[in-house]
Amino acid sequence: MPCPGGGRLTIATANVDLDESYCRRHMEVQPGPYVLVKVSDNGCGMDPETKDRIFEPFFTTKEMGKGTGLGLSTVYGIIKQSGGHITVHSKRGQGATFKIYLPRIDEVMEPDALASQSLEEYGGQETILLVEDEDGVRQLISSVLKRQGFKVLEARHGVDALDLSAQHQGPIHLVLTDVVMPEMGGLELAQRLKPLYPQAKILYISGYAENAPLHQHLEGQEIYYLQKPFATIGLLQRVRQLLDEPAANDSLAARPREGEN
Repeated sequence: MPCPGGGRLTIATANVDLDESYCRRHMEVQPGPYVLVKVSDNGCGMDPETKDRIFEPFFTTKEMGKGTGLGLSTVYGIIKQSGGHITVHSKRGQGATFKIYLPRIDEVMEPDALASQSLEEYGGQETILLVEDEDGVRQLISSVLKRQGFKVLEARHGVDALDLSAQHQGPIHLVLTDVVMPEMGGLELAQRLKPLYPQAKILYISGYAENAPLHQHLEGQEIYYLQKPFATIGLLQRVRQLLDEPAANDSLAARPREGEN
């Protein structure tokens, strides 16, 4: 249900304590101290049927090709994995308010050993085809990989990736692709690239916690997968690990170019 003309978005934060009374009304919540992030808008709001389904994977009110329905389900998964809780209040014509509760930690945390570990050992000079429709996410991943010495080819979706690979002279060692994208998703892209780059590895990335599309379409096959959100070192470790593995017959390096034997 689009709301043309824009509106006002309000973000507020607070420290709160959720007591036993609140938790009896929300059985999945543990009592204790939380940080509250409240996001409100004055838009068109939602009817009860829409509000009840907004956290469902692949549910969207946008027209075909304009949305994947994974945004709020990803938010929901991240919050739950962090031990948090999210609620939404909305009515038609009255906007919407999301309240996100994340467990509050008052003591100073010790730096994670992995976080302080040198990233130099995870660098390389291989070529990576990066396919991601979210501009900010794609630019961030590209920046991380380039800092480690990798050559990165950036594409917004599968069709864009095919055009880019057709123009590229040289090998593609790894395809790092989102699963659900407009125009062409990662699964179809992998099938189209496989005959052209039979040695290249494919690493799927997705915010969908259950990873259902991969299991449905690639049943019986080994799946290389990294769930969003991921830390920089987690991404680099996985990329380096796959690049160092021997090429398998059924994985996805360079197709011969004209004039090559």
